[in-house]
Amino acid sequence: MNGFDTALFDLINREWASPFLDHFLPVFSSFDAWKPIMIATAIGLAVFGRVRGRQLLLCVVIGLLLGDVMISQGLKHLVNRPRPRDVHPGTIVRSLSPEKPRILHVFDPPLVKEVAIAAEPSKRGRSFPSSHVLNVVMLATVVFRFHRVAGVIIACGGILVAWSRVYCGSHWPGDLPPSVLLGICVGLASFSIVSLLSRRFGWTGELRVDRLKSAGAPPGSSSPQP
Repeated sequence: MNGFDTALFDLINREWASPFLDHFLPVFSSFDAWKPIMIATAIGLAVFGRVRGRQLLLCVVIGLLLGDVMISQGLKHLVNRPRPRDVHPGTIVRSLSPEKPRILHVFDPPLVKEVAIAAEPSKRGRSFPSSHVLNVVMLATVVFRFHRVAGVIIACGGILVAWSRVYCGSHWPGDLPPSVLLGICVGLASFSIVSLLSRRFGWTGELRVDRLKSAGAPPGSSSPQP
């Protein structure tokens, strides 16, 4: 690890800490805490989202396959950069209460412990890139193409996710900028793929037909009765 990366990590993880952040940031670092909300949102888009909602959902699914399953996992094994909590003594590891379901225990006292010794090589995790950051930036990029305000809100949440990954001891600061760039590229790629599929199968045309029918119907007219 280079000196700047280590020094910045120590500042974020150890010096710029507070009891409030110990409670607050692990929420953004826990996938399990957000899983029920994400599942409910996905079901809502699939059932009630109509064409654009399902296009958005398809973009996210493709983005996860490209970004998380293929790119992120591939780079983790290729680069094999250890996590700070596994190799940097003095790292403070923070997490939510282990009670489940996590979403019902986000206000419980967090787990905070200091790492005294480095983990054995066989037990070390892989730090680069950050899948959390890549995925949330991919999501923000995709949503921005459908709804700009919602995309910006998710991007702001992505900043908290990135900060939390360092604060909780899971990633080095140097992992974050490439993860952000990868997330943007994956988001744009998944949107382009769905755009091509939409034109190929006429999904966008279905929206235009609905609008034309609504616009062309005379005031007060109703469908003919059989």
